[in-house]
Amino acid sequence: MRSRNLVLSITLSAAITIGLVVALSFHAALAEAQPAPAPAAPTIDHSDAISDALGYLKTQLMPNGSLNDDEYTTIQAIVPVVAAGRPISYLTSISGDTPLDYLATRHITYTHDSTGTLYPGRAGMLAMAVVAGDGDPYGFGGMNIIHELTGTYDAATGAYSTTGSAASVVNQWWAILGLAAAQETVPVSATDFLISLQEVDGGWGYGFGGDADATAYVLQALLASGHVDPTHAKVQEGLDFLRNTQATSGGWESWGSLNADSTGAAIQAIVAAGYTPATESWAAASGRTPHDDLLSLQQANGSFGGWDAVLATAHAVGGLAEAPLPVFGRVQRANRALTWMNELQNPDGSWPTGGFGHPAGPTCDAVLAYAAAGFDPDTVVASGSATSAMDYLSATASTFVYLDTASAGKLAVAVEAAGGDAYDFGGVNIVHVLTNTWYSPTLGAFGNANDSWHQAFAILGLAAAGESIPISATQTLTGLQNPDGSWTDAWGYDKPGSTGLVLQALIAAGVPATDTSVVSGTLSLQNEQNTQGGWDAFGSPSANSAAYAMQGLLAAGEDLVSAKWLKGGHSPYNALLDLQKSDGPFAFGTTDDFFSTRQAVPALLGVHYPLSHTLASFASVNRGPDPDRMVAASPRASWGNSVDVVIPFGSDLDADGSVTLDWRVSGEPSWVTGTTVHRADGCYTATLPITRPVAHDFRVTFTDPEDVQYETEITDTVALTTTLEPYYAYLALVFK
Repeated sequence: MRSRNLVLSITLSAAITIGLVVALSFHAALAEAQPAPAPAAPTIDHSDAISDALGYLKTQLMPNGSLNDDEYTTIQAIVPVVAAGRPISYLTSISGDTPLDYLATRHITYTHDSTGTLYPGRAGMLAMAVVAGDGDPYGFGGMNIIHELTGTYDAATGAYSTTGSAASVVNQWWAILGLAAAQETVPVSATDFLISLQEVDGGWGYGFGGDADATAYVLQALLASGHVDPTHAKVQEGLDFLRNTQATSGGWESWGSLNADSTGAAIQAIVAAGYTPATESWAAASGRTPHDDLLSLQQANGSFGGWDAVLATAHAVGGLAEAPLPVFGRVQRANRALTWMNELQNPDGSWPTGGFGHPAGPTCDAVLAYAAAGFDPDTVVASGSATSAMDYLSATASTFVYLDTASAGKLAVAVEAAGGDAYDFGGVNIVHVLTNTWYSPTLGAFGNANDSWHQAFAILGLAAAGESIPISATQTLTGLQNPDGSWTDAWGYDKPGSTGLVLQALIAAGVPATDTSVVSGTLSLQNEQNTQGGWDAFGSPSANSAAYAMQGLLAAGEDLVSAKWLKGGHSPYNALLDLQKSDGPFAFGTTDDFFSTRQAVPALLGVHYPLSHTLASFASVNRGPDPDRMVAASPRASWGNSVDVVIPFGSDLDADGSVTLDWRVSGEPSWVTGTTVHRADGCYTATLPITRPVAHDFRVTFTDPEDVQYETEITDTVALTTTLEPYYAYLALVFK
């Protein structure tokens, strides 16, 4: 539900910091608040703890590729490994088998009873693991998991069940998560049935009251279904249950003891609802967070305590990585990116230029992204329009091909990728323009002989159309190679991107991968690779540069998940995915960026230019909640030498949200405004030099261009008010 704004007064006994009491002077001080010290890091960083945990899992990997020689544990281990930014090959046994290899030999017996009847819950779990591991859930070991799973749906009840496995909360949440992982449509009645299984205490369980683990999994399934937003009343009731069952130390218990499985699952559900990071916004009365408790359970060998250390460690990694279920594979991540791109498309079929160049340029890139995913660009249209991307390119081809050589070459690559004819497109013979207008036999070059992009795109365009490439053009391109093996653009920038583009062109021109130019170009990319497995531009990780670099390496026959290309266990694919937001777009800095997104998709899918695919109609997918909107949480204030105020929030990944803090002595008519607040990790903070020992009110207003989420509302602004009890009440609590 959307309303214009939301103002709530929260009657709270504000969080009180117990510590040394320093004498306060009893007079009002209206000085402006001072910002708290900046945090050591802008975001939580559990990379060492996660690496240690994954290292432990590696030691437990059996020769057959399993964990515990057990299908359930193996499935549960796959998802967090991928969520932690490692390829599934990270878990490769001494026999060369991965967990997916193991499951491919046990999938039938695990998901069916002795009569061949499917267990829906197990099938859903398997589908989720297969997707996360970049496998095919429609053809895994000869089994179409999705087809069999959808066959267990009972439209009359909304339940997934069979004669071998009755309807249950477990079957339902795993079935929904499996279908959501494959980006299949989940029936509304299936979500309704799962909601109907809610216990009276607001959680979900097994008929004896709510259970933290079950509630966490149900919340993730509901939010993944596409029918339920984090503001849904039942989701809020489930979150309330988790808050009510949270231990005072920050985590969740099982059978009276702090539990890594429960805490990890709860964090995943909290993050799914938008509380990223799940720290200050979910701090317990003690001030400790779920992450604090989860980290406290890690052992010296990297494992996490529990009745099954392997399982507990796998679940803990999912929590530390803050990765809600389902964890998508590269195909599904690309589909979200393409859906986001489709929402930006103009009614005339083009895409925005961002103020640079002709709209046909980014439209060609978009066409290549859709074609790389196997979608027919002619079926990609803006909402309410019937004009496709190819319609736009056809209408503008006669102008675009004469802008420069790279434009003509890129158009030829895009047209052929979309199943068109570069010899006759929009009334233009693009091949003729390339060979007769832009190619100079005298120079042996296309367009600007010193521009590697002109040469590369012209060569790729001709190769896409099946034309032979002039040897002199290839020689011109290799002649532009730098001493370190790289290429740059005409201005001397973007080594990784330019090198990757040129490598694609050289291979397309028939230059063997063993040629000195290709080998040295590959080596230059290896030398330029950053510590996360990707590539930088202007000193920062860049999706654009990484994408072309990856495509060039793929063209040269490199395996980007082999040990040669792993950095700290991260592959170039993982590094590229680190730059993508959960709802699809790739970011430039913190901002959703169309340029980065359209160029990243082909590389993410592991293809290089020119493309050749069987194409199908495009269909959008559920992108999930917007992680750029701010999620408001209740502010806290505490006495000390002064008054410390903590204003927790979640999400706001683009960092354009803001808060204002006003305060007053309770009962006074006016507020002290203009207070300085400092943005920290998951919260804003302020230290107020208040010394008058009476009750004070604090009013916090959250604002975000993408709106603010608070409980059951998504609004323009949210104003929350909390009251700090008198200082005397603080003393009474300290000394009682």
